[in-house]
Amino acid sequence: MNIPVLDMMIRSGWAGRIIVILLLLCSFATWGVIFNRFFILAQVARGNRIFKKKYFGLSRLSDVEKLTPKELRSPMGQLGKIGAGEYRRILEDAHSHFGVKDWSFFLQNQFTMAADSLQSGFLALVDPFSRGVFLLAMMSSVAPFLGLLGTVWGIMNSFYEIGNQGSASLPVVAPGIAEALITTIIGLIVAIPSLFFYNYFNNRSEQIENDMDEFKEQLLARLKRDLFNLLYSERSGTRSSAARE
Repeated sequence: MNIPVLDMMIRSGWAGRIIVILLLLCSFATWGVIFNRFFILAQVARGNRIFKKKYFGLSRLSDVEKLTPKELRSPMGQLGKIGAGEYRRILEDAHSHFGVKDWSFFLQNQFTMAADSLQSGFLALVDPFSRGVFLLAMMSSVAPFLGLLGTVWGIMNSFYEIGNQGSASLPVVAPGIAEALITTIIGLIVAIPSLFFYNYFNNRSEQIENDMDEFKEQLLARLKRDLFNLLYSERSGTRSSAARE
């Protein structure tokens, strides 16, 4: 059975075969990254949707810590856990400071600390989204270069054989042409998916990051609202008890 691609590889010289092997290794690495990133980002998006649905059904921010580890496993769930931890910390600090005269200043400092903690957590959680994508960008540049190198080498071999044998017949130029064609084709086969999925994963990661950034702002706003409501009700209750006494 005559397979044109295999036949061209057999006809190519040692340089062409080395370039083909390098391109095949690049292809394996590229598709490894593609499948990994596709699975990871799909899992992240699914986990975020599950947590977000649970989160908006909670009556209080502190109830985030009552969710199951599976529901908190997603990056958005981890961010929610950080927010719940900051809520508990601020509440404990407020109860431990009895002599505070300017509560607005006290809470403003606490909210600034909470915002910094959420931002640090957000950056740490979204950082892995782009892991491996740089390799796709590199492959989309390296593969065409290797293909072009094989093409030039094959053409040079063809001219060399023509000059060496004094003939431009097909048997003379076939190895060089085969070398040029096979390296060009495989270079494009590696480069095109690398470039396509590089752009795809960048856009997908950006969408998830934007959703998480929006959730981070919602989380901080809810933290402030819940704390204001709770501390105001506690202080109002304390004043009412003092007045009755």
